[in-house]
Amino acid sequence: MKTSAPKLATLLLASSLAMPAQAFDLLEAWYAARQYDSGFAAQKAERNAGLEKRDQGRALLLPQLGLSSSISRSNDIEPGVSGSYSSHGWGAELKQPLFDVGAWTGYQKGKISSALADTRFTAAEQALILSVARAYFDVLLAQDTLSSTLAAKKSFEKQLAQAKKAFEVGTATILDSYEAQASYNAASAREISAINQLEVKRNALGTLTGLVNEGISPLKGKIALSAPDPDSADAWITRALNNNPAIAISEQQTQLARQNVTAARGNHLPKLALTAGYQDQSTNNPRTSFTDNRGSSIGLNLTIPLYAGGGINSQVREAVALQEQAGEQLESSKRKVREEVRAAFLGVSNGAALVQANEQLLLSAKNKVDATRLGREVGLRTILDLLQAEQAYYEAERQLSESRYGYLFARLQLAQASGELSEATLRSVNRYF
Repeated sequence: MKTSAPKLATLLLASSLAMPAQAFDLLEAWYAARQYDSGFAAQKAERNAGLEKRDQGRALLLPQLGLSSSISRSNDIEPGVSGSYSSHGWGAELKQPLFDVGAWTGYQKGKISSALADTRFTAAEQALILSVARAYFDVLLAQDTLSSTLAAKKSFEKQLAQAKKAFEVGTATILDSYEAQASYNAASAREISAINQLEVKRNALGTLTGLVNEGISPLKGKIALSAPDPDSADAWITRALNNNPAIAISEQQTQLARQNVTAARGNHLPKLALTAGYQDQSTNNPRTSFTDNRGSSIGLNLTIPLYAGGGINSQVREAVALQEQAGEQLESSKRKVREEVRAAFLGVSNGAALVQANEQLLLSAKNKVDATRLGREVGLRTILDLLQAEQAYYEAERQLSESRYGYLFARLQLAQASGELSEATLRSVNRYF
């Protein structure tokens, strides 16, 4: 059985505003996303894998100890002589690097790679907060839009009924009915679009959090509006250059590229290692004077590269070019972050002013509706004037909701751009829900 659009809209709106016991707020949505979102889970696994790079790099500088054993059976065949015997033995070898540029840079790269994995995970956490907040606010805005659309449709339906009745008794023209009918039909079309948008936004939030059937907590009322603290874009840019994860990632990648250059150049240098070993071999060959052979050794192993066909020089040039690339990417990251900080700063400072302006606009629109309704009753205004005033009022309602969510999201964006977005920041926004 098909459900009509008005009935579906009523059901959707009721489920949105009823706030059942299991309704969740913004903070709870983020908690759920941390456990549910597969992309974030992949980032966590990548971080855990990256942390192992530190131990792997340190292992290159530590002693390497190995054991070996062997057993064999031999058969001698000579003219007039034949026999068989067995041999077995075992040995141990210890190797400790003393001078090895490749091992040292491997250790340094392991530390940097682990720090890089941590930084990427921090960036993923902050990105998840923004994604959840964006999806959460989108659902709330879609609900508010549907609510305003239904209220407008109900009002236009009432105006249409009045216009038809007035035409029947001869106190109004057919034009009033046509205008009311057009407004009502337009509201019906917007209702269908609003229903569709609400379902799309709910699905997007559910994909992030896994919370599909639960209700969502709306705004409690007015929100406290304040300018950014400090109230200076340059101050926020300075904080961002020190804390932004994207810049930190680029800096760590530059450090890795620098270590790669050192490692490539180190291939020209000798390698020195301390070696020590122990051997225990036994044989029962009757023609051998010694059946047991035990001994130990200690020494230095020096390797000096002389010529590698030009490959080492090519590797150095490659590493230098990649280091230059990393440096340019770092500068690009800084420029992008500066732009993001300025945009988010304006989003907060101008967003607060926009919310206040929209609050005044809604009040003015309400006064205009009341005055126009009174004017129509005394014959100074037409039904078209009233329809337009009511449509402007409901549009002002939607704009106010949009500006409020935009202001709150800009606060989160500014914190993220400055590298300071955390659960505490999310809590400061969540108290409004």
